[in-house]
Amino acid sequence: MDAQALGVWALALGVGVLGSLAEDDLDRTRPALLSLPGAALALTVVLAARAPHVHWSSGPGLGLIAMVAGLLAAGASGRLLLRSSTGPGEAMRGTG
Repeated sequence: MDAQALGVWALALGVGVLGSLAEDDLDRTRPALLSLPGAALALTVVLAARAPHVHWSSGPGLGLIAMVAGLLAAGASGRLLLRSSTGPGEAMRGTG
């Protein structure tokens, strides 16, 4: 059940990011993009605490590793995109 919830969350985040990239408006996904590294860190702590119970060489174990790496990569790229983007509201605020 937890894996399904994480999958739906990741899918919703991906659709939101793709939609905001298509519309050139990253402001609406800013909180989600900024929280990704924290989510990856929390997941890493939980996995480290439960490491003996995870079969790391199995498909689900490798999937967990890929998910943590994906969250970190998405968080890093999100921060880069947010840093380089200037929306209409930010451009107006910068002139004052």
